[in-house]
Amino acid sequence: MTKKLFKHLNYYLMLFIIFTVGVITTVFASPNKNLQIITIVATIILYVIWGILHHKINHELTKKITTEYLLIGLLGLSIIFFIFTGGI
Repeated sequence: MTKKLFKHLNYYLMLFIIFTVGVITTVFASPNKNLQIITIVATIILYVIWGILHHKINHELTKKITTEYLLIGLLGLSIIFFIFTGGI
């Protein structure tokens, strides 16, 4: 487990940076909901692209993995739009 963690440390660090920058920019854009949505969508797109690239470089990229990243991204996007439209 530890060996696998260190082998992919750059991948996890980059994901952490993507999400951290996404959260920080979303918080600073708080008065402007449209800008918040844009930053969230950009963060989700970067997550999907980074995940697919990681698997293409380090593993075998399959249609199943690509579909999984796309569906997780769409799920996150659906949750965010549900929250922003006052669905709760």
